[in-house]
Amino acid sequence: MALTFRTYSEIPGALRARLVDAWVDATNAGGAVGFVAPVRREAVDAKAFQGFNAGLDLLLVGSEAPDGDPVAFLVVADHRFALKDHVRILKTVVVHPKHQGKGYGVELMREAERVARTLDGVELLHLTCRGGLGLERFYAKCGYTEVGRIPRMLRVAADDYRDEVHMALSL
Repeated sequence: MALTFRTYSEIPGALRARLVDAWVDATNAGGAVGFVAPVRREAVDAKAFQGFNAGLDLLLVGSEAPDGDPVAFLVVADHRFALKDHVRILKTVVVHPKHQGKGYGVELMREAERVARTLDGVELLHLTCRGGLGLERFYAKCGYTEVGRIPRMLRVAADDYRDEVHMALSL
């Protein structure tokens, strides 16, 4: 089954609540999406979409049916820096754990690329991911190239540091 996608320049409150729930579920299932399991809904809710800027950023949401529950989402964010006006960064790439293994992650990334190509002057997509989980292989399968790595940039536990991996896709 293919996903139906919709973009939002503002995040409606009811949708935001459903996305936070999916974010919590993904984190607690072991997903590397900005938090470390176990995480409570209140912790995610307090920081969810904190940097989202209506009018500059886009929320991309995939559902199995039009107006259905979100099963995958990400944010296509403006860098907010004049020398990077031609670049968008993908943030918070989430596929709900009960829908993983269906190819929805690849569909989400392809749709993000399609959306980015419609944005005036955008030539490059950038993302970061947590090292040590094989996420680089997933993003490489989607056409992204590793362009840098910052060792021990992310601390997921007192004695567990991970690399932050930077990846890019030319449009």
